[in-house]
Amino acid sequence: MINKLIVGTRSSNLAITQTNYVIKKLKEKNPSTDFIIKKIKTKGDILLNKDLTKILDKGFFVSEIQNELEKKTIDFAIHSLKDLPSEGNDNLSSFTVTKREDPMDVLVLKKGLENKKTHDIKIIGTSSIRRKEQIQKIYNGVKVESIRGNVETRIKKLDDGELEGIILAAAGLKRLGLEHRISKYFKSDEIIPAAGQGALAVEFRKDDKKTFSVLKKIQDESTQICINEERKFLKSVGGGCSSPDAALCIINGDKVEIKGKVFDAKEKKYISGKITKEIGNHIDIGKKLAKKLISKISNKISTQIILTNEGDISGFNELSKSDIIIHHFPLIDISPLDFTVNNIEKYDYIIFTSKNGVKNFFNRVKVSSDMKFICIGNKTNQVLNEYGYESAYISKRNYSDIMAEELKNNKLLNGKKTLLIQGKIAKDDFKIKLQDFCEIERVNVYETNLKNKVNKELLKLIETKETYTVFTSPSAFDSFIQFYNPEDTKIISIGKTTTDYVNSKGFDCMLTSKMQSYEGISESLIKYFYQK
Repeated sequence: MINKLIVGTRSSNLAITQTNYVIKKLKEKNPSTDFIIKKIKTKGDILLNKDLTKILDKGFFVSEIQNELEKKTIDFAIHSLKDLPSEGNDNLSSFTVTKREDPMDVLVLKKGLENKKTHDIKIIGTSSIRRKEQIQKIYNGVKVESIRGNVETRIKKLDDGELEGIILAAAGLKRLGLEHRISKYFKSDEIIPAAGQGALAVEFRKDDKKTFSVLKKIQDESTQICINEERKFLKSVGGGCSSPDAALCIINGDKVEIKGKVFDAKEKKYISGKITKEIGNHIDIGKKLAKKLISKISNKISTQIILTNEGDISGFNELSKSDIIIHHFPLIDISPLDFTVNNIEKYDYIIFTSKNGVKNFFNRVKVSSDMKFICIGNKTNQVLNEYGYESAYISKRNYSDIMAEELKNNKLLNGKKTLLIQGKIAKDDFKIKLQDFCEIERVNVYETNLKNKVNKELLKLIETKETYTVFTSPSAFDSFIQFYNPEDTKIISIGKTTTDYVNSKGFDCMLTSKMQSYEGISESLIKYFYQK
């Protein structure tokens, strides 16, 4: 018997409502077990200004929770199943629990427009590329705007703003007692929902048999049958939680039916179909449908770009607007370091060389509003702005030696006490150059960790298709060469430092960005593919 289990979940009202519902069902089967909720913020909860149509990180809403599981700070997690990547984690297991709620998408109209005919709606909000692509086929000429935030936040933005309607999942509205706001339920021949929508999942460590025995008591068999096939479909087409591809599996009597849509990026249209089988003969109908639909997609050769950087890829937006197909496989992780800064007020300036430096610094240190900052690169400055501070100076070139020369020439730091914030892996070259004209101290606030296992999806991609892989640091290349053959892909480098490192390992870069930034790489690639 287990006396206590710690449950990890996102911190939104919907996530907590779902978690309490699952705990209630667990308590009915395990009355002597206490369930303690631990709220965990994910990238999806923090980066609310990011357009989901530009996010390719398949663990955007769950990675931080999974990290807590692997560190054993929680015993299991509760997720909206559609947030879970279709490829599994080697150390974790998951399955659906409780009966699936309504899986369909719905339209919520702005207050005062409830009587407006839905086909007259001109501006609709959604954060989902899947919903966007499908709604534009239903309502010809409708303008779709991105909208982020939890359910209540989106509805408030709708009622307070210029949008006429938003598309949400029926399940979330029903669980939150907001069913009265639904103006229209979309049928499956209009919008097929995301794979797993409306279902809840538990995730736990594979070797934790005791927790598994507790969770297994509330598994719903019919829900699991449908979810298995939907996720097989999604995995087979290479989709994730922000994919435009869609699948819905239902059980009618003794029949299992799956409907699916695959988006043909070249032709800008959906390929749809369905398969129906008797229960018992239904295994792998998700895979079979995916194969059937993929065979109908345009067989034009597509350019496959692999991004290996940690974090979001909004800096590559221009690439995503082209016909280039982007895959995001982060090859490094960033983790915070313990550090202390004594008497922060003694410094005249603080220098940040990266976004991660800014984030990990302000997670531990508070500074006065009159502190002066210097940033390398616009992206670093943008993150600084998010914390409410402005830069006294921004180096537009992302090279520390160039910035040191700029600061020496403009005499901004001459004789000043300066704190340099960097990652552990960074060399001391920048600090040494700054020592010539200011009092400089360095503090490391984060470290870079290499991925420690092969990603089978990435391995299959580079072995079966012609790909171009973008490396934004020597660390990412180090991680890559542990498990993959650089000769299987064409190498793109963010700048001279990374190129020199690749060359030192005996490999060549096909292309090196002239400007060391994500935007710089995007510009170089677009010129290479479309202007050569």
